[in-house]
Amino acid sequence: MLPAKKNRILPLLWAVLVWWTAYALFFASQVVAMGETDGRPVAWGEALKYSFAGWMTWVPLSLGFYWLALRHPIERGHLARPIALHLLAVAGVIVAKAVYVWYSNPWLGWYDALPGFGEVLLTSVRNNFMTAWTVIGVAHGYVYYQRARERELRIAEMERSLVSTRLEALRAQLNPHFLFNALNSVAEMVHIDGELADRMLVALSALLRDALKQEPQQERSLREEIAAIEHYLTIEKIRLGERLQVRWNVEPVCLDAPVPVLILQPLVENAIVHAIARRKANGVLAIAAGEAGDALSLRVENSAAPDDGDRRGNGIGLRSVADRLQLLYGERAHMRRLDLGPDSYGVELRLPLSRHSAAAAPAEAFA
Repeated sequence: MLPAKKNRILPLLWAVLVWWTAYALFFASQVVAMGETDGRPVAWGEALKYSFAGWMTWVPLSLGFYWLALRHPIERGHLARPIALHLLAVAGVIVAKAVYVWYSNPWLGWYDALPGFGEVLLTSVRNNFMTAWTVIGVAHGYVYYQRARERELRIAEMERSLVSTRLEALRAQLNPHFLFNALNSVAEMVHIDGELADRMLVALSALLRDALKQEPQQERSLREEIAAIEHYLTIEKIRLGERLQVRWNVEPVCLDAPVPVLILQPLVENAIVHAIARRKANGVLAIAAGEAGDALSLRVENSAAPDDGDRRGNGIGLRSVADRLQLLYGERAHMRRLDLGPDSYGVELRLPLSRHSAAAAPAEAFA
């Protein structure tokens, strides 16, 4: 039995009823038209009686042929048994139709004078043999369509499952990566200032809760993403002091826009670890979010490290961001590096923008 077959029976029944009803009406109109042409007019009532009495018997027969095609389809590699079963079914239909005409003749008047059963049976062969095989062909076409559709759905589901698995793997790579750096920062501060180390541990605890959430969703609101970033920045601000200056420029209308989970964190960490932490002078980390047409623009800019060379953090973080954007959005999203001159470095993400009714947030929340 094909999956979800029961869900198809009612639509199929309606389709079969509509088809044979329409065919019976068309056939009755043809009988009336032919009678007028031949000079032997046939009343609409008579034409409809014979047409519906004959053609509507094909409603259960069509469903029966569909049932047979579903269980014993005629297909390459399996021909002999299905063909034999369908031949038997056609023979049974021919006999059943002959019996129906024979016994209903007194009420419906198929014949003015009822002939022998052999002649009725021969007429049934002429009238129903090709019709039966036509119905069988249509039933097989519908079964093959169902199979193709279900195969497409299974492939799509497998692809979605594969994408989800790859996304989870990328997220699993990110969690220990930035938590390891955060733990190192806490470990450094423990020997310098216990009170500040305690504050760092509180922020680290919040980071751990966020990182270890067992949530299947690959997206969350920008508001939640920023909250997670602020915990990380709390740790890094304590560690770096005045050397880390953070500037926020987030349009409130974007706060409820969905973004991939942990999409900003690798960019922020990359900016701090590979640039600002290596500077002796103060460095600026600027995080901005705003609408750019039909896209959401996320920008992370930072002061460049001394003797930057090629050490701009081309590691797991940025690769993961690019890979996740490709898996989640395809060509609708991209990451690009910004040309800000020798003293600054920046990365911009462009994501498809979903419209949400965002609640306004005070500007000082990101001061």
